[in-house]
Amino acid sequence: MAPRTASITCIVATLATPVLAQAAMPGDALPRVLVFSRTAGFRHASIPEGIAAVRELGAGRWETDATEDPSAFAEDSLRRYRAVVFLSTTGDVLDPSQEAAFERYIRAGGGFAGIHAATDTEYGWPWYGKLVGARFATHPPVQEAVVRVEDRTHPSTRMLPTEWRRSDEWYSFQENPRRGVHVLANLDERSYAPGAATMGADHPAAWCHEFDGGRSWYTAGGHTKESFAEPLFRAHIAEGIAWAAGLPAAGPGAAKGGSSAPVAPAAPAAPAAPAAPPSADARDAHVPSAAPALAGVPFLAQGGGLGMIGMLAPVIALVPLASRSVSGVRAPVLAMLLPGLGHLSLGYRRRGVLAMVAVLGMFASGLLVGGIDAVDSEEDFPWFLAQSLNGPIAYGTDWANRSMLKSGRVGTLLPTPPPTDAAGRPAQGSFTVSSLKGVGAANEFGTLFIALGGLMNLVLVMDVTRRERADSPRQ
Repeated sequence: MAPRTASITCIVATLATPVLAQAAMPGDALPRVLVFSRTAGFRHASIPEGIAAVRELGAGRWETDATEDPSAFAEDSLRRYRAVVFLSTTGDVLDPSQEAAFERYIRAGGGFAGIHAATDTEYGWPWYGKLVGARFATHPPVQEAVVRVEDRTHPSTRMLPTEWRRSDEWYSFQENPRRGVHVLANLDERSYAPGAATMGADHPAAWCHEFDGGRSWYTAGGHTKESFAEPLFRAHIAEGIAWAAGLPAAGPGAAKGGSSAPVAPAAPAAPAAPAAPPSADARDAHVPSAAPALAGVPFLAQGGGLGMIGMLAPVIALVPLASRSVSGVRAPVLAMLLPGLGHLSLGYRRRGVLAMVAVLGMFASGLLVGGIDAVDSEEDFPWFLAQSLNGPIAYGTDWANRSMLKSGRVGTLLPTPPPTDAAGRPAQGSFTVSSLKGVGAANEFGTLFIALGGLMNLVLVMDVTRRERADSPRQ
C-alpha cells in the first residue's frame, strides 16, 4: 500500500499548493529558495550552470540564495526559505547540529528538492535517505536514453513528452524507491547501455512524496552543463522546486525556459500529449499480461509433483505466447531454475540475493548435516520437481550425495561412520548418515527446502503481479 499512499499524498499536495502559497506569502514579497551545493566527494562541473538556472527560473516566482556554507542550516536561517535545493551535493556535508536543524525545518512544513547527486549525499544519515528517497549506487557513461513519463498530471512532468529522449548520466540506486515515493518518470533500460548500473524494468528517474511534515521532490538528471540549457529539463526542475516549495505551477511558457509570462507553448507540452497512445515498444513492455499466471506455476507445482506438472503443461506452453511482457515471462522461468533469479530479473536485487543465499545455504547445510536426499532419483523424481521446480539443483545435490556414498568419503565429512555392506563398502540406499541428527535429517532439510521454495515462489507471484500493474499505462 505504500506506493498508493505516496501517490495520493503527492497528488493532494499538488492540488493544495495554491492554498499553501497564498497562506505563506504575506504582501507582495517573493518567497525564497536556498540552493545548497557543498561537496565532500566528487564535484560536478555543472554546479555553476545549475545555480544560474535556478536563479533564472525563479525570476518573478522566488528569490534564490546559493551557498556552500553549512552554517546556513540553522533554525533562524532556514526559516527564511520555502524550499532547500540540494544541487549535486556529495558526501557528508552537514554536522549533527545542522542535520537536526534541517529535520526540524522539514517537520515544520519546509520543502526539499534534490537534483542529480543529492542521492550521493549523507550516507550515514538515515533520515536524509528517507527524505531524498533512494541512495546512489553507480552509473554508466553519459549517453542518450528514453525517460518514460508515468505521471502526466504532476506540474514537474506534465510538460514532458510521454517518451522523453535526452542525454545525461543515468544513475542506478541501491534500492528501488517506488515503495515509499510517487514515481513520476521511469528509465527505459532498453534504450541505452546501463552496464552494471541496471535496475531492470522498473528504474525510477524522478519522484516526489510528502515526508515527515514536508515535501520532497527529486530528479536524477543534471550531470552535464548542457542539461541546464535544455528547455524541457529547465521546466522540469522549475516546477519540481515550485511543488516542493508549495508554489503555484507556472503556465505552459515554463517549457520555454522558466518564465511564467504567457508565451506560445512548446510542441511537446501541447495539451493533447497526455492522451497520446504509447509506442509499440511501450505496449510490448508494459501492458498487463498473463505473466502472473506463469509466475504461479512453480508455486502451484510445489505440492503436486508430476501430476500437477502434467496438468499445467499446456499453461506453461501457452502463457508465454499470450503474454507480451518480456520481464514478466523471464522472471518465473528463471525462478524454476533457482529461487531468487526471478526477483533479480525484476530488479529486486536484495530479495533475489537473499533468496539464493538462503536456498544454497540450506542445500549446503543439508548436504553436510544430513543430505538433501540420498535415495534413488527415480523414486524421488516427483519431489525433485516439487522442490520449487529446481531440477538442476536437486539433481546436482543427489549426484553429490551418491558420489560421496560410492567413494566412501562420507566419513571424512561426517564423523559418524556410515553403515557398510557385506563387502565393507559404504551402504547405498534410502538413508544418509549424520553425526547430528541421523537418518531423519535428510527428510527434515528436504521439507524445509520445499517450504522455502514455495514461499519464495509465492512472493514471486505477488511481485510479478505488482510489476505488471505498475508497468500498465495510466488511463
